[in-house]
Amino acid sequence: MVIVGGLDSVAGALIAGLFIGLVEAWTGTYLGGEYKLVFTFGILILMLMIRPYGLFGTTEIERL
Repeated sequence: MVIVGGLDSVAGALIAGLFIGLVEAWTGTYLGGEYKLVFTFGILILMLMIRPYGLFGTTEIERL
């Protein structure tokens, strides 16, 4: 969830956690429990392809 929200954004991690939790709940309800992980990893892969630094992350991350 931190990767989807952004590694340097606490608010992004919170919003991404809520979003992924809702997607897992809806997927489990409508498609069955076996698809929950598939959709979660699908969101993660799509997010890394579209915005590798997350929803609210900055493009430059300082490394120590």
